[in-house]
Amino acid sequence: MSRTWTGAGALLLVCLLGYANSLSGSFHYDDFHSIVDNPHIRTLGNLPAFFTDPLMFSGDLEKKMYRPLVLLSYAGNYALDGYEVQGYHLVNILLHLGCSLLVWRLGLRLFGSGLLAGLLFAVHPLCSEPVNYISSRSESMAALGYLGALLAHLKAEGQPRFRWLSLGCLALALLSKEIALTLPAALWLVDRWRGQPLGWRSYAPYAGLVGAYGLVLVLNRFLTDSLVAPVHSPWVQAWTQVKALVYYLRLAWMPQALSVEHQFFESTGPDAISLAALALVFSLGYLAWRGRFTLPGLVLAWSFLVLLPVLLMPLNMLVNERRLYLVVAGLAWLVGGTATARTRPLLYLLVPLCGLLTWNRNAVWKDELSLWRDALAKGSHMYRVQTNLGKALQLAGDSEGALRAYQQALKLDDRHGDAYNNIATIHHQQGQLDEAITWYHKAIERYPKYEEIYQNLADAYSKKGDLAQAVAMYQQALKLNPQDGPAWNNCGQTLYQAKRWAEAEAAFLRAVELIPQQPEPYNNLGNLYREQGQYAQAVERYQQALDRHPEQEAQVRLNLAGAWRQSGQQERAMQVLAEVLALDPAQNRARVEYAELLGEAGRHAEAVAQFQAALAREPQYARAWFGLARALEVVGQLEQAAGAYRHFLELWKTPDSRTALARERLKLLEGHR
Repeated sequence: MSRTWTGAGALLLVCLLGYANSLSGSFHYDDFHSIVDNPHIRTLGNLPAFFTDPLMFSGDLEKKMYRPLVLLSYAGNYALDGYEVQGYHLVNILLHLGCSLLVWRLGLRLFGSGLLAGLLFAVHPLCSEPVNYISSRSESMAALGYLGALLAHLKAEGQPRFRWLSLGCLALALLSKEIALTLPAALWLVDRWRGQPLGWRSYAPYAGLVGAYGLVLVLNRFLTDSLVAPVHSPWVQAWTQVKALVYYLRLAWMPQALSVEHQFFESTGPDAISLAALALVFSLGYLAWRGRFTLPGLVLAWSFLVLLPVLLMPLNMLVNERRLYLVVAGLAWLVGGTATARTRPLLYLLVPLCGLLTWNRNAVWKDELSLWRDALAKGSHMYRVQTNLGKALQLAGDSEGALRAYQQALKLDDRHGDAYNNIATIHHQQGQLDEAITWYHKAIERYPKYEEIYQNLADAYSKKGDLAQAVAMYQQALKLNPQDGPAWNNCGQTLYQAKRWAEAEAAFLRAVELIPQQPEPYNNLGNLYREQGQYAQAVERYQQALDRHPEQEAQVRLNLAGAWRQSGQQERAMQVLAEVLALDPAQNRARVEYAELLGEAGRHAEAVAQFQAALAREPQYARAWFGLARALEVVGQLEQAAGAYRHFLELWKTPDSRTALARERLKLLEGHR
């Protein structure tokens, strides 16, 4: 028991030391669509839908996934501390610690000594991506279930109750990532290596659970939709992944030049490199078989098995480091299991060496800019490197650098729409709307089913004043994703600007239905009803917005005060305006409206003080000068009132009733002089 606690303590210490500097990291590329911009994780009320609807995985319709437990972990992080990124990183470290503990305990089961294996796994540089990259926690969560299922399976030999625990771990792994599909074969493989293969009935429950999971993927359309338009043909996938196997072997044993995006290209057929890779793979397989299935043979077979799902399924990224997470477990077992009394002390020196490499790698993951600059230094010919570097530069405020990166991406590959969209957003932000619209249309030509581009284009048209085109673009986006509540809200705002009241109301009500916890559509409905003179309905909607604690609470209260005032409820309006000023004393519009109501209530001296306070903050506020002039005139300060009228007329050039009244009063006041 003492040795157990010592081993666990050593692994805890090594994990915390090795990844302490990862806590200062940030969100990264896929984290934005699956976490930061994903409204579904912001309420635990969506928990049941996580297990049925792959669209819950992302704020982007095109990037759906079925990983309900990963979503649940994001929602838990958000419920505890919103988007404070340290909490997300801490969960990733703890998941990795759990996997390291299992690698250690499995080593004890398999070859009687697992601490070295656990320590090497804990700090191997290839594990740094699943720890630093929050979206990659799917890898460590699946591995935790995968390794847990294997350990419980081995313990079930003498204690059958562990069989249920093993099946439960498999379910957890499957609900985290698809790599767990191979677990039944992995159980048989380990049993075969130990010389204790069981009958098929022992593995049937696992196969049945995998089959049930596959049926869920078919029923929720995730699997069928993924296979409709594969990224590569099976032929290209086969030759490319044969080459990838050798590349992975090199990375596992020589974890140098690590990158978030390796410069690795597809093979369209049996070229010299892929044929050489195929020969090496067959040679290793033959040596493993000739070795009568020793530990090296087990590790090779294990590595191939845990990689099999990504070898078979065509994916956008041809290779990446996080796929090797369970492969590193096998490598750690190989080192730990073949160590002798003489070599073991030397092999322990690998732990601080790997820890140093991991520490340095964590620093690269600090933010998007450092991550993609590092990738550029190691793979400048990769389209995704250039586009993501462009995004990082854009977020950092370097628009010119971002444009250069996007243009370089288009030189490498002009088939994708994201670089066009990102170029458009830069022009959009700079107010170059015609240029932005041109680039958005180029993006749509390549990504005609990407609703975000239509929304960006709609906003550009709206700012240009072409409300009809803006509405048309929002409607196109909503055809692609009718469940996008924020898009319905934005479409409603554009319809409101176009004075298409009934359509705007329908859009806002749909937004309320889809995002009932968000205050914006309620506030917008309040504005709509207030515009139409339906003050009771406006007040109700403003109150509903306030119940949802809007970030712009002062603005919503100001709108509410306007509704009370227009409905003749002056006292209530004054009370709400006082609340606005308590929240935000710099709210000059609220101060001026409060002063106007004070004047209407006959409290003219107080009104003068409030108008003067508003003008002290904003000397060019014409409405405040007009109100001050009226109040000063009532309290008998006629000379000061005349001066206030002059200031108003200098600032306000619109020929309206206030302008006419100010000129009339000024003429009378000057006549009295």
